[in-house]
Amino acid sequence: MHASTRSCHRRIAPGSIIVAIALVWLPAPRLCAGDCQACRPQPRSQDQVWLVSNRGLGCDVEAQAAQLRYWRYDREKGWLRASLAELNAADDKSAITTVFVHGNRIDWCEAFTRGWTAYRTLVRCADERPVRFVIWSWPSEAVHGPINDAREKACRTNPSGFYLAWFLDQLDPEAPLSLWAHSLGARVVTGALHLLGGGELDGHRLAERQRANRSSVQAVLVVAALDNDWLLPGHFHGHAMSQVSNMLLVNNCCDALLKRYHLIYGRRCPQEALGYTGLGTWGVTGADWNKVCQTNACSIAGRRHVLASYLASPDLVARMRSYLLFETDGDDRSAALEVVARTDGPAESP
Repeated sequence: MHASTRSCHRRIAPGSIIVAIALVWLPAPRLCAGDCQACRPQPRSQDQVWLVSNRGLGCDVEAQAAQLRYWRYDREKGWLRASLAELNAADDKSAITTVFVHGNRIDWCEAFTRGWTAYRTLVRCADERPVRFVIWSWPSEAVHGPINDAREKACRTNPSGFYLAWFLDQLDPEAPLSLWAHSLGARVVTGALHLLGGGELDGHRLAERQRANRSSVQAVLVVAALDNDWLLPGHFHGHAMSQVSNMLLVNNCCDALLKRYHLIYGRRCPQEALGYTGLGTWGVTGADWNKVCQTNACSIAGRRHVLASYLASPDLVARMRSYLLFETDGDDRSAALEVVARTDGPAESP
């Protein structure tokens, strides 16, 4: 990593005391009274819908990982508190486990409803293979001031990535697994994959692996709000690609928020977002490069950053579904290695 990048990263040191205190003092989450009513549309009979939350947990990740909170959706009673043991006991060897990680500025109540929308969109035109859909809820509720908000959430993604990695390590390693993330949620996913690949975040590693021989996963990152060099070997999430069999990057060179991504680090810092520029050819190994397809969704979403803009496109959803539900074997190369050109035109205010 070059010197300018290192200096910018120091401006928001992932283990900063302020962010650590903010995480520790987040209130323990409670189920929202309106969630069950909002989620009354039923899942398919063969599917399971779960929610796992690391809200309210702090930066002492090794000690607190076992305190993750679990909910399952019951067709008669709505959302019910559950446990990791219940989730694993309900394991269906024929089902695909898909973990959806929401983006920024999603509060506790919205995590349920946004996750439910993502589930319904995913399975709307899917085949009959059962799906265990897991909504991952991390502390992303709004903080005053857009730049301050983005900086604090960027730091929260590091412990959230550890919690997600720990959770994934508890699942059946032979069962098909896919990961789906939007915006800053992509940092949580690639951080978790980096840890599962033997990497380190904020001095933390998965010291004791439960399922060390996990099969590779498939991943879809929608307008990923992480540095566009982090997945390269030797970089911040450089071990992530070792855990991936196929990855789809849905980028947007028109995205008004990602155009200002560098402000997370400072006005003079050169970082650009992966979801804005796409993954370039520089420094990527041949084996990892062949795992990646990317598409530019500017014509679909325009300057908007919200996930709903992408879910509104049946063609784009079908392409994401092919990865998340293992309908592709990696031969989807129509937009593989597409270099996403940046736009220098005026952008809307975030």
